[in-house]
Amino acid sequence: MTIEITLRAATLQDIPDIIRLYAQTILTVCTADYDHRQLQMWAKRGRDPLRWEQRIKDHCFVVAEIGCGIVGFASLTKENHLDVFYVSKDHQRQGIASEMFGMLSLKALNNPVKTISADVSKTAEPFFTKLGFQMIKVQEHLIEGVLISNFRMEKVI
Repeated sequence: MTIEITLRAATLQDIPDIIRLYAQTILTVCTADYDHRQLQMWAKRGRDPLRWEQRIKDHCFVVAEIGCGIVGFASLTKENHLDVFYVSKDHQRQGIASEMFGMLSLKALNNPVKTISADVSKTAEPFFTKLGFQMIKVQEHLIEGVLISNFRMEKVI
């Protein structure tokens, strides 16, 4: 069965759904790679609607929909950095992330930077590796006393 995925530019009206999906995805999809404190701190960082508004205004920010609901979102900065990249817990491994990446990578070709970078969670690293990204470095972030690790990855375009 083929799922019809619609990609479109994010709007400010999408922010409540984006905030919900962000936290829900972190708290369910990433449990094998991060502990409870790390997940709670990470999810908490997505609650500020003004940060999402700024991303929507400043980035190429897309949402993926199936039917009338948002099932994923991703954004690309003018410097070709994938700032956010999330797919709902109920829609993993259905081609949504690949569709979003395909759209954003086409946009990236128009920018002067000839690499795409991303700060990738332990959970998402296999997906990005499959897309041809290379690990640049391990990053450790101390946020309110909680250490969270991820990877800086890049892909030449």
